Amino acid sequence: MVGALLLIVATLGSPGPFVLVNGTGASIEELAIRPANGSAPWRSVGGVALPARSRVSVPSPGGDLCAFDLRARLAGSEITWTSVNLCDVRIVTLNRRADGTLWVDYD
Repeated sequence: MVGALLLIVATLGSPGPFVLVNGTGASIEELAIRPANGSAPWRSVGGVALPARSRVSVPSPGGDLCAFDLRARLAGSEITWTSVNLCDVRIVTLNRRADGTLWVDYD
């Protein structure tokens, strides 16, 4: 039942452009995106080098899904936020604690 609910949530609306905020405490050297189903290849979000606490406008990733995985390279290591909702949001903040805990804030 939960899987069905997640599928419904992931298909409502369509993703629009958004502002990405780097709340990781480190510089994002590279950013890539793919639909959260995990079968599509990663697409680079071109030219993103994002210092800590800065923001950048990101165009719509397109398609009909709302849930996307976002992968960032920080200081040579890659981290991934999974199932990030990109529908009906204006600002998406990627966060990371010192212990490695990842989360996303939406506005």
